[in-house]
Amino acid sequence: MAATSPSRPHVLVLEDAPTYRQIVASRLADAGFRVSAAAEAGRALSLAEHERLDLAIVDYYLPDYPGTEFIKRLRATPRYQHLPIIVLTARDEELNLEYLRMRLSVVVLSKSCTLRRVLDAVSECLTIAAGAC
Repeated sequence: MAATSPSRPHVLVLEDAPTYRQIVASRLADAGFRVSAAAEAGRALSLAEHERLDLAIVDYYLPDYPGTEFIKRLRATPRYQHLPIIVLTARDEELNLEYLRMRLSVVVLSKSCTLRRVLDAVSECLTIAAGAC
């Protein structure tokens, strides 16, 4: 986890694969973001209660419950109703992408995309969210 500074956007990385979680978290930290990471949705919800998040990157398949359930629980919290969320998945062909994008208002990226694309999506989502205020 990176050192915290209130002026840097705070990104949650919820990913059960330790290597991928560390790579994404490290690249975000290197790009200047504050980063919190969790391997399970329950732990991520606890982090969200105690931290102020600006964006979440969520794996679709998690060990305790699906990423969609995490998103619904997180968005049930008033301060996170409009939190930008990026869903990462290795099996996008199995998912109802339209449901994810339209009903849950998330960006969906394949884990096969480059880390540069993930960073670009984070920046784009934060820019859009800042403009919505």
